[in-house]
Amino acid sequence: MGSRLPLLPWLYRVIGIPHTHLQVRLRGNNLYILAEGRNCPERSLIFTHLVRALSKTEIETLLPPSQPKVYQVILYGRKSGESRPQWADVIHLAQLDRYLENLDDPKPEVTVAIELANLGMARRGRPDAIARYLSESLTSLGVAVRASVKSAALPEEAGMPQTANLSSVLSSTASLTPQALLNRLWVVCESAYSPDSTLLTETIAQKLRDLELDGFRDAIVFSRVRGETKPEWVLRVDLTPPQEMLKDWARWGDIEALTRLMNNAVRDQGVEISATLMDITLHVTAQRETPPEKQRLFAAIAPLIDTIAPQGIHSMAVYGLSGSPNPMPHLSIPDSPVWVQWMDLPAKEHRALSESTRELAKQGDLSAIAFLLTRQLNPNLNDQLATGGIRLQIRQKEDLLHIMTDAPVCPSQGQVGAKVANYIRGLNLPEVQGVRVYGRRSGQKRPLWSYGVDFLTRDSLIPEATPEFAASDAYVGDLLTKEPGALTVPEFEETEPSAWDRIVEAIQGTLARTRIFTIESETAPNTARATQSAVPNEAKAAIVWGILGILLTVQADWLLGQFVKPLLASKPAPTASPAPQPPEQMTLPELSLQKTPGFESIGSGFTQSGSTLLTPGSGSTALLASPLKPKAAIDTSRSPYPTFNAPQLDEKFMLYRQYVAQNGAPDVLIVGSSRAMRGIDPVVLEQTLATQGYPGMRVFNFGINGATVQVVDLVVRRLLASEQQPKLILFADGLRAFNDGRPDVTFNAIASSPGFRKLPEIAVESAPNPTQAFTKPLETLARTQTTVADRYQSFNDQLLQQVGQLSTVWSDRNKLQTLLKSSLTFSSIASSEPDPESTIEGAGLIDINGFLPISNRFNPVTYYQKFSRVPGESDADYADFNLDGVQTQALRSLAQYTKSQDIPLVVINLPLTEQYLDLYRREREQQFQQHLMRLSGELGFTYRDLLENWKNTPDFFSDPSHLNRYGAYAVAAHLGKDPLIPWRKR
Repeated sequence: MGSRLPLLPWLYRVIGIPHTHLQVRLRGNNLYILAEGRNCPERSLIFTHLVRALSKTEIETLLPPSQPKVYQVILYGRKSGESRPQWADVIHLAQLDRYLENLDDPKPEVTVAIELANLGMARRGRPDAIARYLSESLTSLGVAVRASVKSAALPEEAGMPQTANLSSVLSSTASLTPQALLNRLWVVCESAYSPDSTLLTETIAQKLRDLELDGFRDAIVFSRVRGETKPEWVLRVDLTPPQEMLKDWARWGDIEALTRLMNNAVRDQGVEISATLMDITLHVTAQRETPPEKQRLFAAIAPLIDTIAPQGIHSMAVYGLSGSPNPMPHLSIPDSPVWVQWMDLPAKEHRALSESTRELAKQGDLSAIAFLLTRQLNPNLNDQLATGGIRLQIRQKEDLLHIMTDAPVCPSQGQVGAKVANYIRGLNLPEVQGVRVYGRRSGQKRPLWSYGVDFLTRDSLIPEATPEFAASDAYVGDLLTKEPGALTVPEFEETEPSAWDRIVEAIQGTLARTRIFTIESETAPNTARATQSAVPNEAKAAIVWGILGILLTVQADWLLGQFVKPLLASKPAPTASPAPQPPEQMTLPELSLQKTPGFESIGSGFTQSGSTLLTPGSGSTALLASPLKPKAAIDTSRSPYPTFNAPQLDEKFMLYRQYVAQNGAPDVLIVGSSRAMRGIDPVVLEQTLATQGYPGMRVFNFGINGATVQVVDLVVRRLLASEQQPKLILFADGLRAFNDGRPDVTFNAIASSPGFRKLPEIAVESAPNPTQAFTKPLETLARTQTTVADRYQSFNDQLLQQVGQLSTVWSDRNKLQTLLKSSLTFSSIASSEPDPESTIEGAGLIDINGFLPISNRFNPVTYYQKFSRVPGESDADYADFNLDGVQTQALRSLAQYTKSQDIPLVVINLPLTEQYLDLYRREREQQFQQHLMRLSGELGFTYRDLLENWKNTPDFFSDPSHLNRYGAYAVAAHLGKDPLIPWRKR
């Protein structure tokens, strides 16, 4: 820990033993103190001095602010040079008064009594005692524990999924007060690292359930790294008392649960009870060395069984036996009992209780199915009572049965999925044609895996590559238990300031010492900012820094001029070139998208009709690509439309207007980001559709670099006129376009553009009707700048000319630019994130169908020699991963609009490479896939998942996340043959 903290000097002072060296260590909620010397320090002396000192001092005042609360001080003593201590002692800080009482009259059993007292307080629900109790097991892993108790209202909502465990809490309220039912335990585990959840979850669940807390609904456990606010993982522990869980199962006629309850009821009589069920009669044997007392035993178990009213058990026969218990009593009925007592049970009189649980399950009773599956998945009753076991939720949607399983450690798909499916199949439920099983850790929002089986051939609600799972994930959200309120980490004491806070504080102190700035107190009222004294300081700061900036600029200009002039003088003067024509006199040639006569007959080069076959070399796989189309070079600076602050959107909009003017609206419109622009070849899609019975289809690629769902929604709903709308939209992209955690730079730039301000505001159900600013013919090529823009440009030019006269290098700025370009070279390795378009020959020019063909092929070996590998945790595209925000809302608006216009919408998750899909990205991609499957069922669009189709074919990619023209060929050919996409004939 170091001597900079007051703890170590304080320990030397209170222990006061000469020639004794002390070492301290903080770990979890424990403080370890090692005392060593030439002779081993005396145990009782150190213990006595430290207990007396701790009783007068709050130890937290001697520790760093970020240190979790200390529950125990553990003392060790040894001789210098020895590796193991000669003695050890433990001081429980919550029981210091009992240690003080024992100092004058030491008793060995006091330590045991203190530990039992702490356990007793924990069982009574004291949060500080519970935290100390848990820390005894977790401190060895460096995990500190804090706990609190808060109220949480129980849900009373109709239509909740059928569950198998918590129903006992809701139905057995005799021993619990209404206020007690509202208690929830919150536990925060903190450590300097992120421990694996599988190391802690079962231990925490078992320790908490061992307390048998009365009046607690459940416990929410958060694990987080010290200093951070976001938890690494969350665990929910069912705190239903074991006795209540047994009663819940006994109501369904579970024999093992009934046997345990009866044994608990007659434990004081020394009788061992066993039971077996034959038909509708429960046979119970009560045995001990001497015959049990009939009246006393029957008085103990009869009211219990009558209150439970087990399902499907009509009567009970009790046999009194003497002698040693039968090792397998459930296999036979005694031949010669000492006495027999018969009893009718409620199931004989009440029709609702008369049928067995198995019969109810065959009739489709979800509660009965939930119980039977719970017992199937938890064969060991002791393990289930210890940790809560595997918990089930069941909901039926149409002809599918959806079953969610969770446990402290996520249940294994191999052990649970097939077993549940086979059990449901054996019930022969008439209205169930399939089952979907999910697994997750208790406390998680979404499943970690899913498993599906169809018992009959059925139509999937959501078409996808594996149709048996098509309808499952669309309803995952309905299977999640609705909890009152969000699970957020409860507030405790403040943590230590972060490194960034300390840097900001240092900068503030430096500026404050200039006496130009003052630091405003956080506790000062807001009106202090408006005081008269603040105005002179702000004005003074602006003047001082303004003068300094001007002086620095003038000095830098002078030095640059002195350095550059000799270099420019040595360069030969450039030859004069004809002056360019003013922009007003330039004309933009008409861009014809029609093939020139004889185009089809040209038999060589990339202009030949058909496919290009590229053979990389011996032993390589042949790569197919369509012939390169003519480039569509468009000068957006001369566009008649106002700009969108997105050059490629401006270019694509001009190109699309020209395409529609010459060919009409396309039958298929491809939208998305650069992944769509490079990833689907329109020509290949047209050719493939022609072979599938859709001849003459026209396809245009409207992909835009950096496009998100918001950008696509804006293009389709507000930019394209109704006569420009396609017959089908392919929205091809990936997770990045849907992640609300990252800033939407492209849309934000568009939203602040002159073009955006000209767009009409339209309703979701109506077709767009662009204003005149977007309906001018392309023949009108004069600039359409507003008066404000013209005046601003004129003022800016005059200001630059006047200021340039004062500069020593302004007149030679073009020469200086040329000199710098010729003198400086930049290595491509300087950037960890490559710009594929700037490194590919011919890139940046799209063809006349809007497609950007990239020929580069991704080679992982050479690629990562030039560019550093960025892990998923550091990838900005996956930062602050969130799928419930403006991007999802934009998808809803887009889906509703296309539905109102009778335009099928198909969302495609494009492929990525195996090298790109590390564990972090793969987990986020799985969540994204489930999100789209759920929304496709809700909003009615078609979802196609191609994420891993060509992940091991790097020749189809130009970089880890973008397809090249060969991959675009494969994707387009695949989509054209996909029967689940609702293609429409012309």
